[in-house]
Amino acid sequence: MKKSRLVFFVILLFSVSNVFAQEVTDTLTWNSFVEIIKQYHPLTVKAKLLVDLAKAKKRQAWGGFDPKLEADFDRKIYNGTEYYSFLTPQLKLPLWYGIELKGSYSEAEGAFLNPENKLPKEGLSYAGINFQLGKGLLMDSRRAAFKQAQIFEDASANEQVRILNDLFYEAGDSYINWQNKSANLKIFQNALNLSKVRFDAVKSGFFNGDKPAIDTIEAQLQVQQREISFQQAQLELKQAEYGLSTFLWLENSTPVDADALNIKPQDEGILAILTSNDIKSNPKLLSYDFKIKDLNIERRLKAESLKPELNIGLGLLNQGRTPFRNINSTYWNQNNKVNVSFAIPLTFSKARGDIAEAKIKIRQVELDRDLMRNELDIKMKQNIAEVTTLQNQLNILKTTLSNSEALLKGEETKFKFGDSSLFLINSRETKLIEVQEKLFLVEAKLNKVQIKSLWLTGGLFENL
Repeated sequence: MKKSRLVFFVILLFSVSNVFAQEVTDTLTWNSFVEIIKQYHPLTVKAKLLVDLAKAKKRQAWGGFDPKLEADFDRKIYNGTEYYSFLTPQLKLPLWYGIELKGSYSEAEGAFLNPENKLPKEGLSYAGINFQLGKGLLMDSRRAAFKQAQIFEDASANEQVRILNDLFYEAGDSYINWQNKSANLKIFQNALNLSKVRFDAVKSGFFNGDKPAIDTIEAQLQVQQREISFQQAQLELKQAEYGLSTFLWLENSTPVDADALNIKPQDEGILAILTSNDIKSNPKLLSYDFKIKDLNIERRLKAESLKPELNIGLGLLNQGRTPFRNINSTYWNQNNKVNVSFAIPLTFSKARGDIAEAKIKIRQVELDRDLMRNELDIKMKQNIAEVTTLQNQLNILKTTLSNSEALLKGEETKFKFGDSSLFLINSRETKLIEVQEKLFLVEAKLNKVQIKSLWLTGGLFENL
């Protein structure tokens, strides 16, 4: 549904005058309800922001591989004499496997230069490479940060599904409850109307001498009882509407005025019968997998500390601003810069402790995942059993409803011929109302169980 159509629909439903509030003319279907939530509910907007946040963090982590331009300038002048002047611009380019490319150009002049700082008049250019052969060869902080950002991106998409799954599970429960209370109100509205018609008929019969006075009292008592039941049904429907309104928002995070609701629910069920009971895609369960992946990156990074540090730098030197000028087979041997650094802890106590801690954290999350998987599996089995039972109850209640209607009709026929009493008719009608209430309640329970089953599979939002 396009956004403009949604805005029109929302305005149509909720910008109504209280003068017309009692005349329900618009049906808020389940699909329209879902679309409004998708467009305007704050949790939907928040869930979308999670993905944007993950992309920002990934871009931030990728910044660890951004090229870096630096420049150093150092000069000393004293008593009119320039002792030294150094200028060194350089460019660094980090690569994936712990490799860094480096290029620089240096100029040095002055009356008191140290011998190692003396450079050609044209300046000295440098092109080199630094790499790690020990600690940092397989994993370093830059690569770890980027891999964790990738995991966070996937985890955020999963968290978005979890938030929306939970949101629409609660919204579905609220809509089904609204349907049930609306159906109940119709039952008691009809029962109240019938009791009033019957009361008028009995009064007329009394004044004509056909009915005893006791029947008018019985009929009036029934009207009073039906009036109380109707008012209670009105209250329960209003409470259900308040619950429904918590999911109805307009643009700019503006909540809908619950007292202005002028809508009714659809009569049909909101979901088809569940065809899958696979919980593997449940976002709560998947979140543990992302945690384990993240902790494994940490473990691999800490495992690098069990290796000695061996860093090597190789570079080519040349006069002027072009480092690769006049290169031949012997040039490297005569114009190069090499640096090697080596370090190794004697006991590796910290590294071993860090790795042990990382493994324990991973095991803890694995156990939590196993508990969650079992919990979800049990809930799914309970749901499947409940669906079967409710479907059987629904079939029985449909037959019971048909029988109760037949009994009431028969009792009314007997009453016309003087073979029954108003008390028996009231009893039959009360029983019929109870069956109708029970039927609608079981239908609501069945809808709720089916929506819960989809929620358990993690596919509720995807099926809307």
